[in-house]
Amino acid sequence: MSQLSHEEQMLTRRALGLECSKSICRNRVAVHATGQDIEIAKRLSDKGAMFRHAAADYGSMRIFCVTPEGAKAVGKKLPPAHTVQKLN
Repeated sequence: MSQLSHEEQMLTRRALGLECSKSICRNRVAVHATGQDIEIAKRLSDKGAMFRHAAADYGSMRIFCVTPEGAKAVGKKLPPAHTVQKLN
């Protein structure tokens, strides 16, 4: 996986709950379909650091989950209970 940009790292950290002390490790992030974060999430998905969880989408919010490779890219390791794999 190529190195993540600052914006990509911040979105990944936000999804892992590392950017807010009140947030738990939930391994996913919601981004608005027309917002600026959707482009960042799509780039992360292309790099294999996240994947879209279409079944969890609600309204215009798109849900992306962090892969173990994405967590590793920001220096974290997902606990086994929080590891979510993309279904093919």
